[in-house]
Amino acid sequence: MRRLLAIANPISGRGHALRLVPRIERLAGAAGVEISIQLTERAGHGRELAAAAAGQGFNAVMAVGGDGTINEVINGLGPHGLPLLVVPQGTGNVLAKELKATRKLDRYVKPLKAWHTRKRDLGRLDNGRLFACFVGAGFDGQCTRAFAERKGSIRMVQYVPIMWNAIRHSDFTSIVVKPGDAHAREPASYALVSITPEYGGPLALTGKAKPDDGRFDVLTVHERITPLSLVKLVGYAFSRRMGRVSSARFVRCSSVAIEATEEVPIQVDGDFAGYLPVQAEILPGALSYFEP
Repeated sequence: MRRLLAIANPISGRGHALRLVPRIERLAGAAGVEISIQLTERAGHGRELAAAAAGQGFNAVMAVGGDGTINEVINGLGPHGLPLLVVPQGTGNVLAKELKATRKLDRYVKPLKAWHTRKRDLGRLDNGRLFACFVGAGFDGQCTRAFAERKGSIRMVQYVPIMWNAIRHSDFTSIVVKPGDAHAREPASYALVSITPEYGGPLALTGKAKPDDGRFDVLTVHERITPLSLVKLVGYAFSRRMGRVSSARFVRCSSVAIEATEEVPIQVDGDFAGYLPVQAEILPGALSYFEP
């Protein structure tokens, strides 16, 4: 019998992840697999549990939590590691939406019985950190830094004032992107290195990106980030027309370096991750996952 390790963040979804435990146990019986459940106790614990899973005889890992928990598990599994099953419980759930993941556990019975998995690309930073969706430098890095400074969980309604306040601190002008072996591009105010077409919710900043083509889609914006320009960019992203923005530039590459002469915060899969410079490479087909 195949063995599945469920790693759950007990505070994700305002405690809903913990309440899923009985349903996870029922899923095991219906799918004919053995499931062991372990709760995370601190930051980084999900990565530790996932890293030990293969050595403990598990055949796959379930991540029950938000974007942070899922990213920890992916980094614990490593590239080309055990298959991943995602049960979203967070606020953004960026990767979960890309994977069509669901909280309806009964929809995973057939994939687990057949042990049917799919593959998609991962990105790897120069410090070894893996990411499944994107790296943003500039405005969204500033937003995630503000979120990281807050205590406790954040509700969706809190995003707007935090983002609006971040505009005042996001007038970056020296972000330089160098894709692969090409020459550095002109300085930008914002940069996004993306594996996924969607940025979050209905927004598509890199709408032509494909998560399994072995390339990043890199977006740079070459205008000041102001309330007016932000509203315009969001509007174009919502209607999937970023290609019509005159200040936007796109390039595809398998590796990229980003730097700046000022202190520019970055986000990785929705989490604050420090400051530029950063380098990233694509890892084709490095993530195996169950799709409901």
